[in-house]
Amino acid sequence: MSEASRPQATILVVDDESVNRILVRKSLGDEYKILEACSGDEALKVLQEIKPDLILLDVHMPGMSGHDVIREIKANKITEDIPVVLLTSDGDRETELMGLKEGAYDFIMKPCRADILIQRISRIIDYQFLRKNLEEEVARQTAKAEERSKKIELMSLQTVQTLANAIDAKDQYTNGHSTRVSQYAMILAEALGWDEERVDNLRYAALLHDIGKIGVPDAILNTPKKLKANEFEAIKTHTSIGCEILKNNTMIVGAVDVALRHHERFDGTGYPGGIAGDSISEEARIVAIADAYDAMCSRRIYRKAFSPERVREELINGRGGQFDPYFLDVFLNLIDNGMLEQVALQAGQTTMESIENTSALLQKVMESFVAQNSADEIDVITGLLGRNIGERAIAEAMQEGSGCFVFFDVDNLKKINDIMGHNAGDKALKLFGDIVLANGRNSVACRLGGDEFLMFLKDADKEKAKTVINKIFNEYIEAKMKDPEISVSSLSAGLVMCSPEDIYVDVFSKADKALYHVKQNGKADFYFYQDTQDENKRGGVDIEKLVEGIKNSGSYEGAMDVEFRQFAKLYEYIANLQNRYKHSFRLSLITLKMPDESHTFLDELEHSMYCMEQSIRLTIRNVDIVTRYSSVQFLVLLFEVGNEDIAGIMDRIFNGYYKMVGNTRYAPSYTIADMQMDNEESDK
Repeated sequence: MSEASRPQATILVVDDESVNRILVRKSLGDEYKILEACSGDEALKVLQEIKPDLILLDVHMPGMSGHDVIREIKANKITEDIPVVLLTSDGDRETELMGLKEGAYDFIMKPCRADILIQRISRIIDYQFLRKNLEEEVARQTAKAEERSKKIELMSLQTVQTLANAIDAKDQYTNGHSTRVSQYAMILAEALGWDEERVDNLRYAALLHDIGKIGVPDAILNTPKKLKANEFEAIKTHTSIGCEILKNNTMIVGAVDVALRHHERFDGTGYPGGIAGDSISEEARIVAIADAYDAMCSRRIYRKAFSPERVREELINGRGGQFDPYFLDVFLNLIDNGMLEQVALQAGQTTMESIENTSALLQKVMESFVAQNSADEIDVITGLLGRNIGERAIAEAMQEGSGCFVFFDVDNLKKINDIMGHNAGDKALKLFGDIVLANGRNSVACRLGGDEFLMFLKDADKEKAKTVINKIFNEYIEAKMKDPEISVSSLSAGLVMCSPEDIYVDVFSKADKALYHVKQNGKADFYFYQDTQDENKRGGVDIEKLVEGIKNSGSYEGAMDVEFRQFAKLYEYIANLQNRYKHSFRLSLITLKMPDESHTFLDELEHSMYCMEQSIRLTIRNVDIVTRYSSVQFLVLLFEVGNEDIAGIMDRIFNGYYKMVGNTRYAPSYTIADMQMDNEESDK
């Protein structure tokens, strides 16, 4: 929306650091009127005189914190409707959840990028302007209700349908959901013998049952992964948000109750109130059945639609628990008699008719929702899909056919950013993006964020996947060596072969573990999940050659107390101490022997390595040093230990390991090298 199409908005920036206020003023001052406050107290004084259109509020400030200020703002009737965007450097979900509960509209991470700040603020201001216009339009129409009751009723019902469509449009997989739920609820209510007026009220209340999802971030609504606990808590707020949106609407009887209570369960274990049985209105109990039925019958980004047999089984399993038993029995009878089969088609026709009859203003509202969903589709640096739409596209492609799921990491990106600057880091990312796009025929790829990327190779078997990934790796190596600024970068990847029956979140987890496996074995390689049969080749390491490799400060990085390069530096330091002060040291290589089976599960291997790590930590002293050498090996430097002490130390480590791991599948062994290089080698 251009500046000419709306009046100049006023933004209040509250931050104790002047540099942050200056950044906002420089970024937004040309288009918006900027007010500033350096503390929470000063901000509240400003709000006594002026009501801005938006508040940018720092979370961490001396005196009143951002959380204190937002509570004061939302407790005041005059300021409670002002959207508050929290500025925070916290990346944890708890801060986000607390802010959402307190009424925050959105979050922006600090330090802010000017281009991102401009886009995010513009979107919010535009939406608030549209919402204000919509409220004014509704107010004007409501004022004429006594004169033209029939006409206003028709307009309101069209508005209800359009709002329902706007809610569903936030996710292509729920398109038409509200309309179908409304139809299912109507059919059930008619079968229960309800009168026409009550059925009509239920129809429109059901259309708006999910209106509160307008207030839930799209990233949470559309994630293909299993929701974390705090994300599920955010989803649950849609019932109370819907109640707040509809509480002053008197046109549709029961709409507030249905929006608030459609996730209550008959046994009292639902939300938000945990009420049970007859304490839940009949309308809400009916919508609960219709809502669950449509959800199971519909395809989702994270799964296919349930079969009719499974839908019926799930409904029956919820009888008396999630669902009213009598209402459910009537609904099952409707299913058996084919009374619900035409609902999907009718819902589609109703949706198109309502859109065609929608006013221009409401159509703009719907377009703003679509624009919000489509924003940030393309990562500006790499040209690949952004995280939200990319993960959705990959999850959809996985449902359509088999292929190879790839989790990429651009190694040493942080080092490039720290030493060469972020422009150099961006060059490495752009190079990778260009290569993936050039080799991405019949594939979907996206940037997760930072140095992490996903790719799904459609219809690729293992050999084809190897060919494509090798080509990407080779082209990246060839190109990066021509640019000294990014020559230290490399690629690592974890791969998983999958079929349409596999669940996105499970495949993602396996690819992450395969990538971690690569990271523990030196980076710059790719690995298929469960493909660990060659791992025991590293068990026969020549300890003296290993010592020589440490002296040369190899490039491998470990994952425990110190990185391998740090370990090499410490080795040199300790060797100097030995030469000058005649201290004695021993270097031990502890190895978990791989089983004879052709395949080893990475989950089980990592658990065994974790148990060995904990046993080593509990046994060695603070003066000793440990690092992980490979996915099956640890290196330990032992200070002032004689050869006669080694066996006892290793016995204690191994006994502790066996107690923790609870099996003998991965048997440990050790090799000792004297730091004095006196060839007093022991092998157990």
